[in-house]
Amino acid sequence: MVFTPYHIGKMELKNRWIMLAMHTGFAQGTALAERDFAFYEERAKGGAAAVTCLLAVNEAGALKGMYDAATVERDSLRQLAARIHAHDCKLIVQLFHCGRNESGKNHGERPLLAPSAVASPIFRTEPKEMTAEDLMQTKADFAKAAALCKEIGADAVEVSASAGYLLSEFFSPLSNLREDTYGYQNEKGMTYPLEVLQEVRKAVGEHPVLVKVSGAQMVEGGYELADTIRFCKKAEESGLLDGVTVTGGWHESPIEQISYHVSKGAYAPLAGMVKKYLSVPVIACNRIQDLETAERILSQGLCDFCGTARAFLADPAFAARLQEGKFYLPCQGCNKCIMGVLKGKKIACAFYPEAGMEYFERERRKIATKKEVLVIGGGPAGMEAAKKAAERGFQTTLACREKELGGQLRLAALPPKKGDLLRYIDYMRHTLEELGVTILTETNIDVEFIKEMSPYFTVIASGSVPKKMPIDGLSDEKYFTAQEVLSMSDENLAEMLQGEIVILGGGAIGLETAAFLAEKTSSPHIKIIERKEKMGAELGAMARPLLNELAKKEVSLLTTTEVQAAEGRKLFVKIGEMPFFVQADTVIWAGGAESVVDGEIPLYFMDERMNYAIVGDADRVGDGGDAIAGAYELFTRVYLA
Repeated sequence: MVFTPYHIGKMELKNRWIMLAMHTGFAQGTALAERDFAFYEERAKGGAAAVTCLLAVNEAGALKGMYDAATVERDSLRQLAARIHAHDCKLIVQLFHCGRNESGKNHGERPLLAPSAVASPIFRTEPKEMTAEDLMQTKADFAKAAALCKEIGADAVEVSASAGYLLSEFFSPLSNLREDTYGYQNEKGMTYPLEVLQEVRKAVGEHPVLVKVSGAQMVEGGYELADTIRFCKKAEESGLLDGVTVTGGWHESPIEQISYHVSKGAYAPLAGMVKKYLSVPVIACNRIQDLETAERILSQGLCDFCGTARAFLADPAFAARLQEGKFYLPCQGCNKCIMGVLKGKKIACAFYPEAGMEYFERERRKIATKKEVLVIGGGPAGMEAAKKAAERGFQTTLACREKELGGQLRLAALPPKKGDLLRYIDYMRHTLEELGVTILTETNIDVEFIKEMSPYFTVIASGSVPKKMPIDGLSDEKYFTAQEVLSMSDENLAEMLQGEIVILGGGAIGLETAAFLAEKTSSPHIKIIERKEKMGAELGAMARPLLNELAKKEVSLLTTTEVQAAEGRKLFVKIGEMPFFVQADTVIWAGGAESVVDGEIPLYFMDERMNYAIVGDADRVGDGGDAIAGAYELFTRVYLA
């Protein structure tokens, strides 16, 4: 069903996949550049029925790095439309105003405008309450932006009224404290958004108009699904809509929205409820990133189209590969893209470093050469390095000691809801095979191996190993690394879980190891000890759902706590300046690691004046995304011919 045609108003679409709007942060002037064109064009080529780009309605409403309708060069928008249309794909432009939802630092000297002077709990910058003049001008700017989009050849406009941005802020009693016509007490704050839609409709006539809404605010005291339905019904009855895009809650909602903690298609029922009351097509959003989910929600009548942004970010050819039954790179729901954008960075994908670099990749033509590249290591950095070397035209060999590719990602896939990492490994293995990479597993890579092969260039991606902190009185029989625990048999894990477990390290590894263990028993006895004041600090907002799950399992969390020594079943610790002890039958190290590089190999390369580079954990310990980025960046800096 997902690959059948359908329509939104007068806009005919070849299938039901719509690439949703993403803020790229690419804008550096007033004209779209080749970076923008290449980014959207690759997704149009990749099978999307329509791609959605963002356009702020004015400078005050633009996020950092976003084009706005008041200053953008029209010819560059026309060029974008033409390049999208060349691939039998439609262009939807989302008309956007950030409202209060950006940091004051990133917004610069422009005032943040909002219904009321209530700061966002994310950015904490108090906005300016919109005056009558601000309201009138912004409404006019929405209309002007809509007319511009129609003029330059966009196939539809979508008005943003979701996620905590300007128009949705009028719906909420938490952000709309006005006492005038546009206050929440008057039509539950719907008056101004409806007036904006009226002006947009006047500006474009019968040209397709969509509105993007949050199914509910998902914040205590905020607006609910019934309010969203009422707004959409009023807009349709007034002839203002040709379609509705329904997402989950707001960015500030305590309920997770788009990370791997959210089940596939979990928010589609919100779209289904809105659809019951409307006759126009409905687009469902949030974690719709595979064929099974798309077909399920379409067949259940929850929507008419499947909207996804990050599936196309992770793999531009996502839809085409699904239709052809090919391997595709699955979005991991790691949220690094969102976290970066909210900090004012350009959009990036942790597992597809080419995202945003499409214009650069087109310039890197494949060369004809018989020169060989050797990659040592089969983890994320090694796989990415082998992929780029082969794509550049080199005869590439990847060699690793392990039985299978993936490195530590195979262990990282074991905690709850992380299984899609195995699909990433499968995709990379298949891609390397298609590129003609020779893959040698269970191979000892030493100086003799390298002498025999005599590669032109070698990439060392041999990874890292945990480095346990020594603890006086703690025997090796009860002291394990997280990696050792994740590799244990079910029998050994069951025995371990009968006793008291203490995990040292409250970062991602420690929290995920605790989740892995807690899932295997109904009554876990697990404590996590962290030296810092905060658990999961490097995870940012992604720590919240993980900590919530651990709290449900009654996993104990001890911060600002240092381990001193051990004696029998006692682990002596210091919380602040106070000494205590905790019971520990098993201690698990989930702290630091150290790089692994066979020192003789770099020395040999230097002695023989051979080309080599070290990437990933072998260079600097980080996470999988850091390793992939480092390997990719190597092949942007180094041009071997």
